[in-house]
Amino acid sequence: MSDVHMLTGAYALDALRGRERAAVEAHCAGCPACLRECEEFRATAARLGMASTATPPAALKGRVLDIVRATPRQPPWRRRTSDLARRLRHHVAVRLPRRTLR
Repeated sequence: MSDVHMLTGAYALDALRGRERAAVEAHCAGCPACLRECEEFRATAARLGMASTATPPAALKGRVLDIVRATPRQPPWRRRTSDLARRLRHHVAVRLPRRTLR
């Protein structure tokens, strides 16, 4: 069985079953620090869940889309070619004597 201290996060999210769950419960019954940690994990998970259900301001979508539209993009084939060309230039520069590059 894993170290009980490493299981408090999974326990707080109700992700443990059987022996592991029982071990964490038994440990937390006698360990106030681990009990507090489990409670804090549960509270954090609840806050994160609420944050994901919040509706963003209507203007936010428009601002994000404006930024996306204004961001210059290259087609994927061009990016791959650019990366390949950059690697080839580096490879050639490393392999060739300095006087050949001038």
